Parts: sequence; C-alpha cells; structure tokens
Amino acid sequence: METIGIVAVSLDGFITKHQDEGTAFTSEADKQFFRKVLREFDCSIFGAKTFLTSKEGILRHLTPDQLRIVLTRSPERYAAYQQTGLLEFSSRSPEQLLRELAQRQKTRCAVLGGGAVYTLFLATPLLDELWVTLEPRLFGTGKQLITEQGDVRLSLKSVDPLSHDTLLLKYTVLKP
Repeated sequence: METIGIVAVSLDGFITKHQDEGTAFTSEADKQFFRKVLREFDCSIFGAKTFLTSKEGILRHLTPDQLRIVLTRSPERYAAYQQTGLLEFSSRSPEQLLRELAQRQKTRCAVLGGGAVYTLFLATPLLDELWVTLEPRLFGTGKQLITEQGDVRLSLKSVDPLSHDTLLLKYTVLKP
C-alpha cells in the first residue's frame, strides 16, 4: 500500500497558527489542492484532534470510496460517529492499521495529521512520501510537524507552484 503524508506548514515550520487548531491559515490554493488530491486516495488516517477540529466537514463529505480512520487512544468515546466502511475509530498501531487496510484491499492511504500522527508514521517509517505545502506565513509559535526528536531523511521529488506564493514540495521518505 502506498502511504503518503500530506501537510501544510508555515515558512517557520508550524502546522498550526499559534494555539489555533486546524489549517485555517492555509491559502485558497492549498485548500483546492487538498480537496482535489484527497479524491485520489481510498483511505485516510488522522488523529482525534484533527477529527474534532474538522468534524462537520468530515461528516458532510463521507463517501463509500474513501474510508476515514481516526487514531485515538479511546475509540469507544466516538462510538456515536462510527460508520463501518466510512468513518472508523481505532487505537491500533500504525503498522497494524496499515496491514488491516491492505487486507481490506485499500491501496493508497493519506496520512493527514496532526503532529502526533505524523510522528508515529515517520518514526517507523511507514510513509512512502511526504507532501508539504509551504505557505508564505511566519508564526513564531504553533504546533510542529513532528512532536518528538527524530532524524527522518527525505529526498526531494518535485517542487510545484500551487500559486504565485505557495509551493508544494513532494519528498520520498528514505528508509533506514
């Protein structure tokens, strides 16, 4: 299964503006790219905070051709939202989860954050690629892409302008 992390960051490396949750700081070009590219994946994985921040939009756009998995330590807390095959909640390890998704015939999975989820998938490493939208913003504070010390090596695959100011950097994650 192909597993790709997709993230937007400020020039100083933050995935959120200050203590705000979510990606409200991203440009319209990134939002359009994200909506379009997400259709190319048959599953996506993100954390509980990401789910809670974007819950209305996620629930409104559930489709049978894309399974959404929320990683949480407490899946039972979200039982009211569980819709098997559409929106599922799991406390499994990333390795277990990807094995199960492959058994369910999923072939392309987007990992959508937040920082703790990116850290889990990069530390192993389970991501094949990392796609980074670089936004022309400087925040000074916010949440970082990875939440623990690490040394993940990447190889630049491509640089594509999403707009005059916003770039999409696609990296291959180098396996140790």
